[in-house]
Amino acid sequence: MNSDRSQALTQQVTYAVLAVPGVACLRPGLRSLLQATGSRQQAAADQPDPGGAVRITYGPRGRVAALRIEIVVRARHQAASTAAAVRAAAVEAAATTPGAVRVTVTGIV
Repeated sequence: MNSDRSQALTQQVTYAVLAVPGVACLRPGLRSLLQATGSRQQAAADQPDPGGAVRITYGPRGRVAALRIEIVVRARHQAASTAAAVRAAAVEAAATTPGAVRVTVTGIV
């Protein structure tokens, strides 16, 4: 898989996931945790860094075979509902099947 295409798809999935209500951040790095708990909003010019929180595996025909996402959920939201919404957003963003997407909630803030 072309690394530029892979990076673009990773960013597309990242934006879709971060737009889901209840998602505080992707799997936390210290910066992500501080942004999630603080009142500072991420500037529009900032590129979200998915780190290893969004991992895509491609099949032999270049299609998404597996998509793994690790998120932190805001305390006021139900983790299971938020994870289901993240899965739906990722399926749409990656144009893949729901069975290929696995969402893990790694924390609640």
